[in-house]
Amino acid sequence: MVGKNESKAPLIENDIREALRILEQIRCPGLTQGFADIKLTAEWLLEFLPLVAYKEGQSVVWVALLGGTGTGKSTIFNALCRLPLSATGIERPMTSGAIGYAHKDTNITQGFPFFFLNAVSVNLEDIKHSLAGNNDEFLIILHNINQYKQLVIVDTPDLDSLEPENRRTAEKFSSLADAVVFVTSQEKYADDAPYQLLKREVEYKKPCFLLVNKTSKDLTRDEIAATLQLKEIPDNIMEIGLLPYVIGETEKVISNCESFNSLREFILSHIQLQQGMSLLPQRRNFNREKALDAIGNIVRLIMEEQKASDNWEKSLAALAENAASDLISLEEKRFASQSREYIKNKIQMLFQRYDLLAKPRKVIREIILLPLKMLGIIDPKNEKSREEILARMKEKGPVAPLRETIESLSREVLRDLSPAGEETPLYRALREKGVRFTGEELEERLSRENQKLLTWLEETFSKLSRDITGVKKWGIYTTSILWGILILVLETVVGGGFTVLDALLGSALAPFVTKGATELFASHEIRKTAQELARLHKEGLLSIVEEQRARYWQCLARLTPPKETVEILTALEERLNQ
Repeated sequence: MVGKNESKAPLIENDIREALRILEQIRCPGLTQGFADIKLTAEWLLEFLPLVAYKEGQSVVWVALLGGTGTGKSTIFNALCRLPLSATGIERPMTSGAIGYAHKDTNITQGFPFFFLNAVSVNLEDIKHSLAGNNDEFLIILHNINQYKQLVIVDTPDLDSLEPENRRTAEKFSSLADAVVFVTSQEKYADDAPYQLLKREVEYKKPCFLLVNKTSKDLTRDEIAATLQLKEIPDNIMEIGLLPYVIGETEKVISNCESFNSLREFILSHIQLQQGMSLLPQRRNFNREKALDAIGNIVRLIMEEQKASDNWEKSLAALAENAASDLISLEEKRFASQSREYIKNKIQMLFQRYDLLAKPRKVIREIILLPLKMLGIIDPKNEKSREEILARMKEKGPVAPLRETIESLSREVLRDLSPAGEETPLYRALREKGVRFTGEELEERLSRENQKLLTWLEETFSKLSRDITGVKKWGIYTTSILWGILILVLETVVGGGFTVLDALLGSALAPFVTKGATELFASHEIRKTAQELARLHKEGLLSIVEEQRARYWQCLARLTPPKETVEILTALEERLNQ
């Protein structure tokens, strides 16, 4: 907590650079009620922190003249400067941009905090006529009056201007000011809109002077005070001045008025050595308190979003896990009891023409080719055979169960995890094109997984043939029979039978396996290959579910504030308290 009137190490640009970077890039998914305040607070801090650092690098008191169109701000400005510097007249509005009056020894253009204004200075002796200013400039007139050495007076555009740039300029100089002179007129002093800014400055405990210009003799301070009460602005914490309606030499006449002299004393009292030095630390501490409040609030809101994001990620993982389990169940149900009989019958077909004692291996191989061709299984090196096998894999393992699983997962994500508000970033992100798998994408992904399985099976079969053929007697297991069995295993796997494959294969092969070492070895290799095929296929299916989960997670990840956000803002909090 910043102590009252306590001297603090001045905040400099380097102190806020990282915070500004992180605030400029800040984002959030919108999982909490306070998410909208994160952006608003970040935008406010992006403008306010440079102002705080700029003010702490200055030792001058800023006084801003604020008010509506035609209230006479420029006339008051000229009277304070004792020169016709700011254009006046019946044309409305006369002031198009902010005009400042500062001592030549000040360096207020360096580090000027309002990026939308170009701060330029001109020497007083170079001014040849009254100036209206430009809405993209802050024109600073440099003088050498020592009485005003610690003072910067600013004539601002109209608060009720039709030009949004002018209103913004006036409001920003109000924030920059250490003291405010609010200029109104008898016909406008009851208007509501300008008083909102005055009310804010009073709440910020900023010294304020309400000057009612162009008044008739029957308007009294009591009437003004009553109006302030109606606006919920205490009248006892600010000075009130009334200036008469003047025709002719306005600046000369009002310079001799009691209220104008009170205004001058109000301003000078805040730049005297003793009082001025107490006002600046007071305003600096107040600015720090405002910054600390905002930073503390945004850190709390960001941490709430981060916590909600962590919970969201866990919920997504649970939904994906359930979806994966459901997919396996769907695959198991698809593998009906008829499929078990189909596998047994196909294996029997491979062996039914084989007689262990009848003919040499070469003749047996030719006999075996006939049922293999009936099955559509020929030389695996033939590209046509590969295409046919892939087509049968597609037939045995349709995309429907996978599509049903992904659609169910997506429905649950949008129903249970999506924010309700359509304006929230995560709501929009979850529904962007390319997040949810399309039917075509699922077809393509499943096809890739099948090709990977077949490639792996071809490589495994090639290795088995190379290692054993010519070295060991294969018995009943010719290479053609082996390939036929492995293809049947592959069809079984993609057909949904991977969870019962081992038991099924054992019972299907049992009648054909003798007690010989070769037959037992071959049977073991077939079952081992089948187990690995089942694992790879299951892994491939679940990888598609995982990819869908990852797509949804990426929607959250790119919106969640990084951990360094809180660290950087907390470090700035500590710096502001030093």
